[in-house]
Amino acid sequence: MKTSLSRRLFRTFLAIGFINVAVTLVIIESVYDDMEDSILRNELALERAFLEQHVGGTEVESRDTALLTTLYVPDGATTELPEIFRNRPVPFSAEVEVADKTWLISIERVAAPAGVIYLAQDITLMESREAAQRFGWGLFALLVLGLVVLLTRIGTRRILGPLEDLTRHIARLQPGSPVARIDSRYEDMELANIAATLNQLLDALDAYVQREKSLVSLASHELRTPVAVISGALDVLAQRNSLGDADRHTVARIRRAADEMRADVETLLKLARRSGDSDQPEDLDLTDSVRAVVAELEDGAPQQAGRIRCSLPKPAPVVHADPTLVRMLLRNLVQNAVRHTAGEVHVELGANSLSISDAGAGLPEHIRARLNAPAGRLVPEDGLGLFIVRLICERLGWLLRVRRSDAGGTVLDLLFLPDAARSAQE
Repeated sequence: MKTSLSRRLFRTFLAIGFINVAVTLVIIESVYDDMEDSILRNELALERAFLEQHVGGTEVESRDTALLTTLYVPDGATTELPEIFRNRPVPFSAEVEVADKTWLISIERVAAPAGVIYLAQDITLMESREAAQRFGWGLFALLVLGLVVLLTRIGTRRILGPLEDLTRHIARLQPGSPVARIDSRYEDMELANIAATLNQLLDALDAYVQREKSLVSLASHELRTPVAVISGALDVLAQRNSLGDADRHTVARIRRAADEMRADVETLLKLARRSGDSDQPEDLDLTDSVRAVVAELEDGAPQQAGRIRCSLPKPAPVVHADPTLVRMLLRNLVQNAVRHTAGEVHVELGANSLSISDAGAGLPEHIRARLNAPAGRLVPEDGLGLFIVRLICERLGWLLRVRRSDAGGTVLDLLFLPDAARSAQE
C-alpha cells in the first residue's frame, strides 16, 4: 500500500518537534529538581553545623521558626518527638508529607556532644510554587506543540507545493502534436532540473512520434502503388478469360490477399493521423454496417457463405462515428473469427453492444490479457489485425472486452459508451 509523501514528511517533522519539546521539558525538570534539592540540602547542612556548635549538655533543645523545626536529643534523654520526626530511623533524609504540609527532614547522629539532631524544613510553599511552575511549563509545552504542528504543516506545504505543481503540469500533458512543455522556471534548482529533464524527454518523444507517424504514413502511401498494380494485373487476367480452373482459384486467392492488404493500408493511413481531424463522424445504422461487412466477406470468399449468423435487432442501434473506422473495425473482427474457426460465427447486436463469438479453440490467455489491458499498452506481437482493432476502438471511444465462451471459443464484446450510443427512436 502506497503512502503519501506529504504525510510522511508531516509525521517526521511532527515527531521531531514532539521529541524536542519532550527532551526540553525533561531537561528543565531535572535541572530544576537538582537545583532545588541542592539548595535545600545545603541549607539543612548549614543549620546542622550551626546546631552542632551551639548545643551541649544533657538537656533536650528545640528551636522553631516559621519554616524550620530543629530538635537536639542527647543520648540517654527521653522526650516526646513531634509527629514529623516520630517513628523514623536514624539516620534519615527524605521529603515527606505530614498534615497537608511537605517537609524536608534530616535526622543524623552527632558525636560531640553525643546525641541526635532532628531538622525539618517546611517546603510546602516551595512545592506549591513548583506545581504552579509545572502547570506553566505544561501550558508552554502545549503552545509549543501547537506551534510545531502549524509550522510543520506550513513547512510540508512549502516543500511539496512546487512538487505538486509540477505533478499537475505533467498530468495536463496530452499526447499530440506538439506536446506542451513544462514550465521550468522554479525557484528550487532541483525542481527546475527535473522540469528541464522532462522537457528534454518530451522533445525526444515528440521527435520519435513524428518520425513513426511519418514512417507509417509514407509506408502506407508507398504500398498503395504496388497493391494497385497487383489489382490491375488481376483485372487484366480476368478480362483475358484464358485461365484454367486451378489458375482462377490461385488468382482469386491473390485478389483476396490484395484486397486485405489494401484495407490494412487504408486503416493504417487513417490511424496514422492520431489527432482525429480526418474523422468524419455521422449517424450510422449498425445493422446496415454489419450486413455490408458480412456481404463483403462472403463475396470475397464464396466458400465461407452461410457461416456467419447475425442477430440484428429492430429498431437498429445508431451510433455517431466515422463510417470508415466502423467498417474497418467490424471487418477485422468478423474476418478474424471466420479465419480462425471452422464452425459458425455469431454476430449479435444489442442496444449498446455488439458481440462476435466463435466455436474455435479460443484466443490464448496472454492475447486476451493484452486486449483487455488499459489503453496504450497493446503492441502488435500477435498480428496486425487485433492491433488495428484495438487502435480503432481507442479512436472511436468504444470498449473492447475479450472473454471465453461457454463452448470454449472466443467472444469479443464491443461496448458503446453512453455518450456515443443512441436508440433509433430518439
